[in-house]
Amino acid sequence: MDAVVVRERDDACPGVVDASPADDGLIARVRLPGGRLVPAQLRELAVLARRFGTGSVDLTARANMQLRGLAEADLPALADAIAAAGLMPSRSHDRVRNILASPLAGRDPSALLDADAVLTAVDHALCAAPDLAALSGRFLIGIDDGGLPIASSRHDLDLVALTEHTLALHVAGHDTTLRLGPADAPAAIVHAARAFLTARAHTGAWHIRELPGGAAHFAAALAAEPAPSEGSAPSRDHAPTTASAAPPRHRGGSRPPIGVLAQSDGRFAVGALVPLGRLTRHHLAALVGLRTELRITSARGVVVRDVTDPAATVAALEAAGLPCDPASPWRGVTACSGLGACRRALADVRSEAARHALGRSSPDATLVGTDRSGAPTMAPLPAGRRARDHRATGHPPADVPRAVDRADTHWVGCSRACGKPAGATLLVAREDGTYETVPPGRAATPPPSVHPPVPGPPTPSTPG
Repeated sequence: MDAVVVRERDDACPGVVDASPADDGLIARVRLPGGRLVPAQLRELAVLARRFGTGSVDLTARANMQLRGLAEADLPALADAIAAAGLMPSRSHDRVRNILASPLAGRDPSALLDADAVLTAVDHALCAAPDLAALSGRFLIGIDDGGLPIASSRHDLDLVALTEHTLALHVAGHDTTLRLGPADAPAAIVHAARAFLTARAHTGAWHIRELPGGAAHFAAALAAEPAPSEGSAPSRDHAPTTASAAPPRHRGGSRPPIGVLAQSDGRFAVGALVPLGRLTRHHLAALVGLRTELRITSARGVVVRDVTDPAATVAALEAAGLPCDPASPWRGVTACSGLGACRRALADVRSEAARHALGRSSPDATLVGTDRSGAPTMAPLPAGRRARDHRATGHPPADVPRAVDRADTHWVGCSRACGKPAGATLLVAREDGTYETVPPGRAATPPPSVHPPVPGPPTPSTPG
């Protein structure tokens, strides 16, 4: 059974209207349902990041974007500009528009239906329901079109395509047995979200899996209720409610798409890695220069769509420092914001993660610094010499097992482990300068209780 959690506070996820403090200034998170950005919107975000923030943009695990280093006095102008760009259709629902879809939605040759159309309708339905503004900023909805796998037990609600005309409603990986037409999907999501708000009333839960009885109980209760619909009434499949979140057909792995990908319209998409999930000014300028649609992925990467010359696009991305090779050492390496950005951080984990990533392919290179946006700068070690200290070489600290070189890793400055991706090994900074290695599925060791808590609300330093 899922663990029951009683929350005594709301989540600290920032929005644009409700920016959050960090050691390097305020943080504003721009929700991008489906990770979608048209060229004009990307260009405007790059301008706003330079005008009001650090000039860089962080990508989050919910395929959103985050601006850092903001000043309180600039927030009204920032919010107005983001709304004018069509990126904040509802200020009251600013934080709750967390909707994931495939970065190839509407272009995937293997998809069963057009997830973009369903996603747009769901987004509009959420914003049209005033009571749903009370959802947690972490409440997450997925639209799985049957192509690239999206549905996950980590999501609160998933609409999973079974055929061109049929979607299954899943709750944290549990099949409700409800079967919906695309036109009925938005009403079903609103109904389920309202049921969650009612069920969480005395617990303050952020997620369905935290409710008393867990997600399975909630899924069964939802299936037993009549759900509103726009067309024909939803049907019910009498299969067990413990079904997984994926349709019953093989679709391969769930890792993000990297490299050249074929679209259903004969054009191409190009997936690129973003080192440590941060788009620097240089990265943003290169992406703006491509003048085509962009999708942010939940793995903190990007997919450039509707490409006619994939070789030229790959060359431009690689030249800008955005790798398009699935074998890149940056793949599977992430980090929280670390020292200088979060008051809880015990170490500069972003530099440590960069050393680890680059050390996997260039053990004779040393990290000589980072620019203001956090981009790592490497240089070769003198000929014939290999540095022994891990702070002068790409190797991880001595206390980190060598097996970590072959695993997805998430480097964090404290035991809260903000932004941890599913399936990643945690490297948690300790006060003595070493790192605790925490396998996937386990929690980091809390700090000793003799240390007083940091005053003030939690700092959402890591894109989540």
